[in-house]
Amino acid sequence: MTPAPLTDKTHDVVICGGGMAGLTLALQLRRELPEVDVAVVEPIARPLPAASHKVGESSVELGSMYLRRLGLRDYLHDEHILKLALRFFPGGGDRPLDARDELGPARSPLVNSYQMDRGKLETDLRAMITDAGATLIEGARVTGVDRAPADAPHAVHIERGDETATLTARWVVDATGRRALLRRLDGSTRRPTHVANAGWFRLSGRLDISDMVDRSERAWHARPAADERWRSTNHFMGDGYWVWTIPLAGGRTSVGIVAHEPTHDFDRVRTLDRCFDFLDTFEPAFARFLRAYLDGGAELLDFRCLKRYSYLSDRWFSTDRWAVVGEAGAFLDPLYSPGADSIGLSNSYTVEVIAADMRGGDLDARVCELNEQLQTAVTHGFHFFGHTGEIYGHARAMTAKYYWDNFIYWNYHCQHFAQGIHRLTGDALAAFVPLRDRFFQLNTYGQRVLRAWADLDTHEPGGQFISIPRPPSVLIESNLAILTEMDPEDTHEYMTLRVEQAEQMLTALVLRVLTEIGPEQGARFVEAIGLHDWELTISPRRVEIELLEGKDRRTRIGAIGRDVDDHIYPYPKHPKAAEAARLALRAAADEAA
Repeated sequence: MTPAPLTDKTHDVVICGGGMAGLTLALQLRRELPEVDVAVVEPIARPLPAASHKVGESSVELGSMYLRRLGLRDYLHDEHILKLALRFFPGGGDRPLDARDELGPARSPLVNSYQMDRGKLETDLRAMITDAGATLIEGARVTGVDRAPADAPHAVHIERGDETATLTARWVVDATGRRALLRRLDGSTRRPTHVANAGWFRLSGRLDISDMVDRSERAWHARPAADERWRSTNHFMGDGYWVWTIPLAGGRTSVGIVAHEPTHDFDRVRTLDRCFDFLDTFEPAFARFLRAYLDGGAELLDFRCLKRYSYLSDRWFSTDRWAVVGEAGAFLDPLYSPGADSIGLSNSYTVEVIAADMRGGDLDARVCELNEQLQTAVTHGFHFFGHTGEIYGHARAMTAKYYWDNFIYWNYHCQHFAQGIHRLTGDALAAFVPLRDRFFQLNTYGQRVLRAWADLDTHEPGGQFISIPRPPSVLIESNLAILTEMDPEDTHEYMTLRVEQAEQMLTALVLRVLTEIGPEQGARFVEAIGLHDWELTISPRRVEIELLEGKDRRTRIGAIGRDVDDHIYPYPKHPKAAEAARLALRAAADEAA
């Protein structure tokens, strides 16, 4: 394909970068603001290599909702892999896979997500945006952006070989990924305290982790969805690290290692050989399986690594009519596959501010409130990942984390996006801020509870299968509610209920940990989580109910207590469970005093 010569031209919006973020933004702009003239500048020309090696091969609920809103539902079903959610094997070490606890779905989720071949996706998106009326300038590199204040047009300088041209535009959007043209120009990069590194590679063929367990282990192979494990994003987890396997369309598999500092430094994953050394040390059963797979004829296709990959921007949009989207704005962590979520959020917010400008809205107000909304959500996102590496090796704490994280994610983040709360303005949008802040406050505290549990409890994995989510349950209801259309009033009422339930969940988790680890470790736990500073009060009645046995306890702990029980498998109560549980009352009394 011979590209057209470069020429100076004027557009309403110029998007710098034609990866997934830039292409989906162009498609969204053409769908939602058809009067807007959009151009995308991308340095790599077609044909793209099959299965391009990029971050973000997997999606979860929010990002998948976004892609379906762009009209891609049938395309994703036909051309990519329907994902069987996330699946976790915490515990680490040289245990056989069937001796490790398995957390994951027992059946295909009702809210779909996808494993995506990024090379194919981005090739196909290029055709889609040109069909939709956008201008695609391939094989051209953005060499500089002259940003203009007020109503003056911006100048985007591009080159292709010996050719040069200047595009003028009312809006410039940075979708250049880690190159981050505008974020670097603006000096707005911020590094969080969460520090982790990654190394990953891809293999030919479909790697099925179920083949790690001999077929004679019939009970393990008879577990729900056992023959479909390969469609999940699978995680092998240990202290301060996790390893993924992701199937890709076209018959390839992605394998990667995420290593948290200070437990593991970048040197452990900076080359392919060191990644295999890491697996030999921390996941030897998987390492042996991987080598046998390669010895059987599979090919190693490529390798990449990222050092200290987390960062974010201080600003996403400007009243001077520029914006950053996707990885040009932030990258949190690959756990829970949030890349498409970040693209969906930043793109949708960007469309809102461009619409306010192009259709006569209040641009200053929109930029101010949506910058605050997106920045707060992204900054808080680090609490799901930061300083949580110690949880990954602890099976029960990791089970509770996955349960808790899903509850917060589905009931706040997904609902906020699904119901279009970001489209509200002024007081209508501000009404959701106290709910958001309470969700985030509770989640911050919840992660602290989980870290302390993992640090103080030493129980070994038991080789059990824990279905998350499992019906009937509050968690299943939360997942299905993503598909329910609600107006802002109903959404506010719904979130109010769920934030109250989150408070009850934390109470149930704290009491569960105390009765499991006993009074000596329990005293350390109370101190570590700062229970005396907790705004919630655990009542004497709730403590006494927790100490009941069997049916008496189950009928009186309430729906949320039962939901926690059902998703976090049975555990041995400490002989001095009553003394330990009452530590929560002493903490409450200290606070009152």
